[in-house]
Amino acid sequence: MKTGEGIHTGVFERTGGDEMSSNAFFALLGMILIWGIGFTALSAHLVIEAGYKPGLWEALFFGLVLPIIGICIAMASGNAFISFIGYNLIVIPYGVVLGPYVQLYSPDAVRNALLITMGVTAFMSVLGLLLPDVFRHLGGALFVALCGLLVIRIIQIFVPSMQSWGAIDYAAAGLFALYIGYDMHRASEIAKTTDNAVDVAVDLYLDILNLFINILKIAGKKND
Repeated sequence: MKTGEGIHTGVFERTGGDEMSSNAFFALLGMILIWGIGFTALSAHLVIEAGYKPGLWEALFFGLVLPIIGICIAMASGNAFISFIGYNLIVIPYGVVLGPYVQLYSPDAVRNALLITMGVTAFMSVLGLLLPDVFRHLGGALFVALCGLLVIRIIQIFVPSMQSWGAIDYAAAGLFALYIGYDMHRASEIAKTTDNAVDVAVDLYLDILNLFINILKIAGKKND
């Protein structure tokens, strides 16, 4: 199950009247990301504790319908509070489907995937800020690659033999790692407003979530 893979927003063009310093903006962005990742982990933990395993339609509702509604709310709104509501409609439902998914893997595999994801996220975030000329020109290529990945993932659903192609997981992890750098670069160039901080957090959260899922598939050992 590819929770959230390929869902991405385009919310980097807004301006506003509550601009802040770059330091304050990135501090706020970091806190919003921590909030989102924390509530995803909390909802995943509660689902695991309850022994809840969503069926196909429930998984589609929590893993696709609600997050898309949340993304649409964040994209359409210029109000930080409303965008934050949309953000929570993404991060909390994803925990519901992520909980049963991570249970397929051993605790060591999940921990290792988390550590690798954290390291890659930090590294690519720094690169995105330090190498603006490199990431400035990657948008079109990344979008084409993302569309190609979506097509491949859809084909994998109907062609089970393709699901064992590990190279696709490596390519997907690399793509979302690059997206982290690209989105951090874009974040450095937009108006530093509260609403933009929430909107950027939506994109970075999706980057990080997809990176984690693909790293878990690569390095993970499934439970018996």
